[in-house]
Amino acid sequence: MANELFEFEILKASRTRLLQLVETVDNKILFKIPENFNNNIVWQIGHCITSQQRHMYMRSGLPMHISQEFMEMFKIGTSPHTWKSIPDIDEIKHLLLYTVNQLNKDLESGIFVKYQPFSLPIGIFINNHIQALQAANFHEAEHSGIILNYLKLLIK
Repeated sequence: MANELFEFEILKASRTRLLQLVETVDNKILFKIPENFNNNIVWQIGHCITSQQRHMYMRSGLPMHISQEFMEMFKIGTSPHTWKSIPDIDEIKHLLLYTVNQLNKDLESGIFVKYQPFSLPIGIFINNHIQALQAANFHEAEHSGIILNYLKLLIK
């Protein structure tokens, strides 16, 4: 069985790294879409937050710690081209760690008792909140790689 605390620590480290990136990169770069791509760094980060909340909380029948508007901006299939307003970078910075800290409290309190299983687009079946956390770590690693590639393309 997976070590829940270890999986949580990976997520926290990933989010801390993303926060450091957001705080050190110019906002113009964060919002710029590289040529031949559909999304920007802000979308990549917001999408990670949204996916983790949907897969852990929504699938557990629990309220998410993001607004419906935030979720709609960053769910799969969206892009900055579909935004009705510009995301608040301070809200994204806040949610990066707030959602992880809240997850820690929720894991400790044992609120994840039900889970609605589902399949990821990559063909993996998620049966419980621990598997959802493991999948979130994989997903965030993928998007972190995309973000690093975006930075190479945008910062010359």
